[in-house]
Amino acid sequence: MDRDTCVSRMQDKLGFGRTDLTSRCIAALQDTQDDLESSGTLPFWLLQQDQTLTITPPVPAVATPLEVALPAGFIREPDDDDGNLRWQQYVPGPQVFLTKMDYKEAEIFFFNQRQVWWEGNNIVVQTTPPNPSPGVPKAYVLRKSTIRIYPGPDKVYNLTWSYYAHDSSLVGGNVTNGWTTNAPWKLIGEAGIKVAHDIRNADAYSAFQDILEGKPGRQGASARYLSQLYEREVAGRNHAMGARL
Repeated sequence: MDRDTCVSRMQDKLGFGRTDLTSRCIAALQDTQDDLESSGTLPFWLLQQDQTLTITPPVPAVATPLEVALPAGFIREPDDDDGNLRWQQYVPGPQVFLTKMDYKEAEIFFFNQRQVWWEGNNIVVQTTPPNPSPGVPKAYVLRKSTIRIYPGPDKVYNLTWSYYAHDSSLVGGNVTNGWTTNAPWKLIGEAGIKVAHDIRNADAYSAFQDILEGKPGRQGASARYLSQLYEREVAGRNHAMGARL
């Protein structure tokens, strides 16, 4: 289903044959997409798998952590990955994963050597500055708009990672994206409720609620959407109790 078809379906529910709410419907579809992409549960079509992140050191290379801009539309990393930034040291061979750290943790780990001991009832902490040097990337920190690599690299590395990113916006006639392809009625239902509320149309509001929540014997678009994500996640897995990988 494309954007214009979604708008047509919405206007039919808002009053059969209506064509005067096109702009409102388009804006509602775009706002709904933004809302859904800000939720805790993100769909598989937003996942950008095995993308390349090239890090290039300055000349000469320095140990200062390298700040690299996050990809366009970046939302977050997958929930099931405890740090998934990696690089291929040998081909063939295993990938080397970088440790994901908090900013403070990384700064202390790479730029301060700490010794802690007890003297009587007191804890003594001694910190001495290390002498860092550029080298193989070992850790990273995710910041507001950049990713910070520790230590500064000694050469160019082509890192690989996966992350969620915003889908293309529904701008322009007859355009499609992952939402209109995989969950059009979820998008239509949520957007339709927005428009129905704005124009104070109680009947249309109820109709869009039915689309989302369903009726006895008919699954709603919201339940289908969540089922779609769940089934894709668990399909093909062995759930036998005590099973080994």
